[in-house]
Amino acid sequence: MIFMKRSNDYLKLFVVGCVLGSVLTVMGGFFLHKLGKGPDYVLSKGKKVQKALKRLWPEESTVQVVEEFAQPMRAEAGKSFGKDEQLTFELFRGGTFRIDGESGDAWQKSEHYGDVAIIRSTEALPKTYKISVVVGDIDYDLERIVHLPNDSQYTEGPQNENGCYLIAITDQKPSGHHTNTWWHQHRKIVIDVDNNAWGHGMPNPIFMVYFDKNNKLVSYDGEDNAWQKEWKKAVTYQPDQWYRVEVEKTAAQFILSVYNDAGDLLKRSKINHSKVWQEDAPEYFVIGDPHENYYQGSMKIRSVSLTVKKK
Repeated sequence: MIFMKRSNDYLKLFVVGCVLGSVLTVMGGFFLHKLGKGPDYVLSKGKKVQKALKRLWPEESTVQVVEEFAQPMRAEAGKSFGKDEQLTFELFRGGTFRIDGESGDAWQKSEHYGDVAIIRSTEALPKTYKISVVVGDIDYDLERIVHLPNDSQYTEGPQNENGCYLIAITDQKPSGHHTNTWWHQHRKIVIDVDNNAWGHGMPNPIFMVYFDKNNKLVSYDGEDNAWQKEWKKAVTYQPDQWYRVEVEKTAAQFILSVYNDAGDLLKRSKINHSKVWQEDAPEYFVIGDPHENYYQGSMKIRSVSLTVKKK
């Protein structure tokens, strides 16, 4: 996959480091034996040497800043961009991203609840990964939708919820545009903003959510630090602040994290793959306003990065 670029130089350095560490351990053991030191002492010193070498030459780890929005760009539906075109815009109606190359961000805008504006991964993600997104100026509160009229096309109504996906992982490529029904069938993991008329987590909630084997919502209760089969918020956001949001997939778990702009961890949750909807399906990530039948507002994205680690 285009995400998984191998770094031969780092691999060679790591191998050389391990060999040198082993040689130093043997030589050190010989001389320390002459000095009367026992095998436990030699082993402990050898492990310290190897740990130091690993810090200098860590196991293969590819960190790619996919996009920092440093250059002006016109957002177009279906347009791929970024390094090796790893990202793709999906837009509908008036939904868009304003990227001027000067502000250092992509301003996602949905002026109407029928708009769609997302950035997604162009191809399926690798088996393990970490997606990191820096977002801020989140403007999806209920005040933006309180005066909207009823819409016969969307009987659930656009007045009840307003929000955006900070990161979502889906089990199908989210190309084109969709109502909430499609998203509810294909979401696996979500960190999102969902201001709602029913008071769940209000005001300004960020939810951490996974969908179980029956495609039922399970959210992370940030107060009790536990997964609950009901709608509980993980943290509260401030509209004028910036946050780093991450979804990491290891060999065994999904790890969801939210940090503030200073880099302080606000909340982290973990869930095993085996408990998640469509466990073995290909995965794609999504950022922005996904629904063509509700959500109206804007947010800014400062960067999107992907880390792929060797198993």
